[in-house]
Amino acid sequence: MSQEYEQMELDTRSDVQAAIEDKCQGTIKAAMAMITGSKNPPAAVRNRHEAYGIAAEHLANIAGMVKVAKNSAGTLLSTLSDPNLPAVEAASALATAFDKLVTAASIGAAEMRRAASDLYTADVEGTEYPTPMEELAGAFEDAESREYEIEEGDDE
Repeated sequence: MSQEYEQMELDTRSDVQAAIEDKCQGTIKAAMAMITGSKNPPAAVRNRHEAYGIAAEHLANIAGMVKVAKNSAGTLLSTLSDPNLPAVEAASALATAFDKLVTAASIGAAEMRRAASDLYTADVEGTEYPTPMEELAGAFEDAESREYEIEEGDDE
C-alpha cells in the first residue's frame, strides 16, 4: 500500500517579483540569441580556461559598475545631512548606475550561458581541444640534446 507523493514547492515571491524575475530570464535568453546570432558571433568556448576568461572579463566589468553605484549611493547619503545638496541629481545618478549594472549583468549572464552550453556540447560530443599552454607549446620544436666535454684546464 505505497502511496505516491508529489513534491510541491511553495513560491513565497510576490507576484511583482515573480513577474520581474521571469522578464529578466527572458531578457537574458534574448541577449544570448543576439550574441550568437550576430554577424560576427564569438567563437565557441572550447575549454574551461576560455570560460574562466569570459567570466573574469564580465566580473571585472560588473565590479566597476558596482563601484560607480556605491559612489552614487554615497553622494545620495551626503544629501541627507545637507538640505542644500541636490538629492534629485544624486538619485538620478544612482538610477543610471543601476541601469548600467543590470545591462552588464544581463550580458554577463548571457555570455556565461553560452559558455556553459558550448562546454556541455564539447563534453557530450567528447571533443577535446588543446589547452592554451598546449597550443603555445606546439609552436616550439623540441631542442636537440647536446653534450659538452669539459677540458681539464677549465675551472669554470
